Amino acid sequence: MTSALLLLAATVIAAPPNVTALVPSGCQIGQSVEVAAQGSVGEKPQAWTSREGLKIEFAETGNKFKVTVAENAAPGLCWIRVFNAEGASPLRPFVIGTLAEVAEKEPNNSAKEAQKLESSQVVVNGVLDKGGDVDTFAVSLKAGQTLVASLMAKGTLGSPMDGVLQVLGPRGFVMEHNDDDHGFDPQIVFTAPIDGDYGVRLFAFPETANSSIAFAGGANFIYRLTLTTGAFVDHAQPMSVPRGQSTKLRLHGWNLPPELAEVPAEAAEGSFIVRHALLGNTLSLPVEPHPSVVELTERPPEPQEIVLPSSLTGVIGKPGEVDLFRMKLTAKQAIVIRTDARSAGSPLDPLLRILKADGSQLQEVDDGSKGDFDPDANFTAPAEGEYRVAITDRFGLGGPRFFYRLTALPSQPDFELKVAADSFVLAPDKPLEIPVTVDRQRGFAQDIEVVATDLPEKVTAESVVSAKAGDSAKSIKLVLKAEAGVTFSGLIHIRGRVKVEPPIEKTASATLTAFSTSVSDLWLTVAAPPAAK
Repeated sequence: MTSALLLLAATVIAAPPNVTALVPSGCQIGQSVEVAAQGSVGEKPQAWTSREGLKIEFAETGNKFKVTVAENAAPGLCWIRVFNAEGASPLRPFVIGTLAEVAEKEPNNSAKEAQKLESSQVVVNGVLDKGGDVDTFAVSLKAGQTLVASLMAKGTLGSPMDGVLQVLGPRGFVMEHNDDDHGFDPQIVFTAPIDGDYGVRLFAFPETANSSIAFAGGANFIYRLTLTTGAFVDHAQPMSVPRGQSTKLRLHGWNLPPELAEVPAEAAEGSFIVRHALLGNTLSLPVEPHPSVVELTERPPEPQEIVLPSSLTGVIGKPGEVDLFRMKLTAKQAIVIRTDARSAGSPLDPLLRILKADGSQLQEVDDGSKGDFDPDANFTAPAEGEYRVAITDRFGLGGPRFFYRLTALPSQPDFELKVAADSFVLAPDKPLEIPVTVDRQRGFAQDIEVVATDLPEKVTAESVVSAKAGDSAKSIKLVLKAEAGVTFSGLIHIRGRVKVEPPIEKTASATLTAFSTSVSDLWLTVAAPPAAK
């Protein structure tokens, strides 16, 4: 990870950057692209990136900068933050891709005006920049070729749009239509019946429904549209990688050659990126500190056993299918069973049930919370014995893409720390209070020392204890102070420490609501006081 730590001598106060979107929002490995930052980059802007391999050069004036992606850069999502002496912009997503990239060109609203693409393996960067905008692209296909058209907009880029994709035949008729495939982002897999030029049409409705009956658009309706007749991975089995162990991943998708049917994987921390020169996309898998297994293809006489702790990947292969597993528990043993399906791009809406060995139901869990379709079950065994875990689709649907992962863990007290923002500004003449929310889970009852780390010299913050009881059990405030003359822009972290054996340390995170993710790399600007007039 690239870290930016810069002492700044500022004598003139200007506005901090406020970047609302990047156009285009990605670049191919080994290439360069000029990016327009919507909003403002402020005076004397600089940039921080969450990945190695990106070089960013700002123009002398205006809101454009050049991004150069190194040949050895890792593909996938990274974050860019524009900052200056006065503050920092919100984090903005930028995707390092593997296919050639082109920019959308107007006019392309109709099939007759469709933008002709020279390749059938390309990523189109575009914007539905006004209400009623429709973008259409033409691609040549041979009979029997399978085209994957996959939109990245709301889910990864945070665009406030509910996209729709259509494939038009050589005569202009709609042959395929898709609205929501992965969240609000559509995807179509289409096999051409005859040789010809086919159209791929894109339009959108607003993310939040309103009373208008019209296609939506705006400056922040940015997207990346992958069009490929090459290999495209949908999911892997298993859906996670055991930490520090070599494993094999079975890839599932379209146009996959034999050499991509199974790939090796090994990682120490974080996530494992499935990448290959033949793949038109990448896949990010979590790295877990426990075994990751796969549902048995042949149904055994007895349900497959789940061993604690472990993750199990399965598929609801046909409508109405119920996958059943067993586990042995002692009396009063508490466990947590987590599901990952919708969050990983599966169309499955999991319904999770815990049963006695005789099939009688003890617990049923549907959605985790509003907008979260992946349920978690907290269960305490009433007696020693064998129990069943059943998973199916809430509406009785199924198919080869209805994949899921069950993670079974011993239930243990735990905690998380949250802050309301991912960037802060501290003035030397005024202390900065940062509220920290303490989420104590499953009865966690220990004192937690909360500290700010990676602070620059002459910036201090006294540690604060979140006691196991009382007002501080749920929230505390860190107070940062800076001595006169200090200027700084860079990363800091807020950590919670518990003095037990072995010691526990957790890092506070901020939720990026528009992107349904969290970050623990927090940004601090220590701004110089305004110059005297």
